[in-house]
Amino acid sequence: MISVVRDDAGDRDEPGVFDRKVAEVLDAEAGMLREKSELLLATGSASIERPAGVLNASLRLPRWWRPGVFRERAVREDGGTSSGVVPLGRTMDATSVLSEITLQLAVSVAWLDE
Repeated sequence: MISVVRDDAGDRDEPGVFDRKVAEVLDAEAGMLREKSELLLATGSASIERPAGVLNASLRLPRWWRPGVFRERAVREDGGTSSGVVPLGRTMDATSVLSEITLQLAVSVAWLDE
């Protein structure tokens, strides 16, 4: 089950605007996103501080006997909050997990920077 809670009115944006923001973050911040994703894989937690706010993420790696879980919580300076839980399938390998958490971090950073 995926659970995402956002308390802003981002749905009013024209379709595709946020997707473009995420793509821009993936391009501009690729090195930082990769570094934080690898830190999550190694330690299970990472934080990203931006002028607009802070993102905290945690990871429980999937194992053959249980799925993994990626959790994130972002708080903007303006008081906005965002949180989400993304399940990671038991059969996901490290490369797939790395790709998924990198994308999730990019989405959260794009939201912070909106």
